[in-house]
Amino acid sequence: MDKNELIARLELPVKSQMVVSLTAIIKNYDLNIDDLLEISFHKKKEIAFRAAWILEYLMVNDPANFSKHVTKLLALLPDQKNPSAMRHYTKIIALLTDRKADPIYKELRKNINFEPVIETLFTWLIDQQMLVATKVHCMQALANLSPSYQWITEDLQATINHLMDVESIAFFARAKMVKRQLSRV
Repeated sequence: MDKNELIARLELPVKSQMVVSLTAIIKNYDLNIDDLLEISFHKKKEIAFRAAWILEYLMVNDPANFSKHVTKLLALLPDQKNPSAMRHYTKIIALLTDRKADPIYKELRKNINFEPVIETLFTWLIDQQMLVATKVHCMQALANLSPSYQWITEDLQATINHLMDVESIAFFARAKMVKRQLSRV
């Protein structure tokens, strides 16, 4: 499926059947991950969101193919402005950096400089306009990276303490888990 066909498919309203519709696209077509990365910046927010959702799905379900595109996704991260796509990008990073990540990702992480990613994650974490789900994934990814970048622990704990006074219950619940994780680093 070429990029224009994919955009046309992603533009169709999917309503309550989004997961079924997008999964059907994934299973029935050979998707180009570079095209999906580009489409995740589409000017139509729904198209960008659906492309980012597919990227997350592929990251989890097809590590062998997706791993070839991780460095590009990380390089594109600071340019992502679509709040719904940002949520999927940060979840991908949280999953990528998790200690239970696929071995392909664990090996890949050894050769990645996460400093620029860390900067973006902290920026998004403190952004008052950012969706809570994105903030939660930022927080989790930063905690996951803290064993390799020890300075993160203190900065993240201070940031979490500040945000716990201003964020929602959903944020608070994950913040408690992350704080426990950081105490073991």
